[in-house]
Amino acid sequence: MAKNKIFVSLDVGSSKIATIFADIDETGTMYIIGLGESQSKGIDKGNIISSADAIKSIKESISLGEAAAGFKVNGIFINIGGHHVESKKEKESITFSMPNKEIDQDDVNALIEKINSKYKNESTTILHIIPTKYILDDEDLVYDPIGLIGNKLTGEFTVITIKSSAYNNLKKVVESVGIRVLDLAVNPIASATSVLYPEEKELGVALIDIGGGLSDIAIYKNGSLEMLKSIPIGGHLITKDIAYRFKISRELAETIKIQYGLATVEYLDIDDHIDIPSREGDENIRIDRKELVETIEWRLREIFEILKKELEKSGFYDKLTSGIVLTGGVSNTPYIKELAEE
Repeated sequence: MAKNKIFVSLDVGSSKIATIFADIDETGTMYIIGLGESQSKGIDKGNIISSADAIKSIKESISLGEAAAGFKVNGIFINIGGHHVESKKEKESITFSMPNKEIDQDDVNALIEKINSKYKNESTTILHIIPTKYILDDEDLVYDPIGLIGNKLTGEFTVITIKSSAYNNLKKVVESVGIRVLDLAVNPIASATSVLYPEEKELGVALIDIGGGLSDIAIYKNGSLEMLKSIPIGGHLITKDIAYRFKISRELAETIKIQYGLATVEYLDIDDHIDIPSREGDENIRIDRKELVETIEWRLREIFEILKKELEKSGFYDKLTSGIVLTGGVSNTPYIKELAEE
C-alpha cells in the first residue's frame, strides 16, 4: 500500500486520550494504521488542570500509537470539547460597487474576514466559521454563490469559538511533548463527519456525544451546522454514583459499570449478584445487580432530560426529521437506545 499522506489525530477526552494514525492513499481512501490509548489524567471537561499529568498521559498515548503505526509524529491534529467551546450565529453583507458583479471566492472571503474582525481580542479564538446559507440581493437563497451575478451578497454563518486560555494551555501541553500542533477541531464536528450521512444533515439531525465528563450536541439542518453545545455531564457521574452507593473505589465502579451495567432494569433478565473484592481485601462485597442498574438508569434519565431541554431550547427539536444519533463511550451502554426513546 502506497503511503501518500499520514494524518495523526489526538482525541483529548476526560476518560481517555486516543492517538489515531491514518494513511490516506491516492484515491482518498483512509486506512487506520495505528492506535494508542491512555488514561486521561490532568484533564477535566476539556480543561488542563495539571500540566505535568496531562503531558504524561498525552505522551503515553502518542508513544503507543507510534509503536503500533511504526511512524514518528511530527505534527498532530487535536480534537477537543468543553464548555469553553461555543457556537454563535453571525450575519454579514457586502454591497458591490460594480453592478451585476460575478461573485468569486474573494467576495466570500471578504464576508469571512468581516466576521474574523469581530473576534480579534485576547479572550476568544475562532476554530471554525461554517456557512449556513447565502442571500443574493436580499431575495434569492443560495448555498454556493460563486459564479452567480448580483449586487449584494449576505452570508449567514455558524462561528465556533474557544476561550483563548483553554486553547493556548492545550497547545502548550502538546508542544511540550515535542510535537507541533497543526490544527484544532471540535469533537462533535469530527464525530458528525464520521457518522452522519449527508441526507441526515440535510433533513435535520442532532448528534449527541456522551463522553466521560461532557455531553456534546451538534444540530444539522439543510446540510449545515446550526448549533453546537457542550454540557458538563457524562459517564463520570454514573461512576461516582456507583462508587458512593456501594462504597467502592471509582476505578472498581467504572469496571463493574462497563461489565455488568444496563441502561434500564426493564431488560434485566436475571436479578443476580456481583461479588467484588473489598477495599480492605477481606471478605468480598456483594452487589445486587438490580440496584446497580437502577443507579445507572436514574442518572441516565437525568442526563437525557437535560439534553432534551437543550434540544427544545435550540428551536430545532421538532425539525429533526432524521432524529438523534448517539455516540461517545456512554452510548455503548446496553439498551441505551430503548431508554432514550422513552
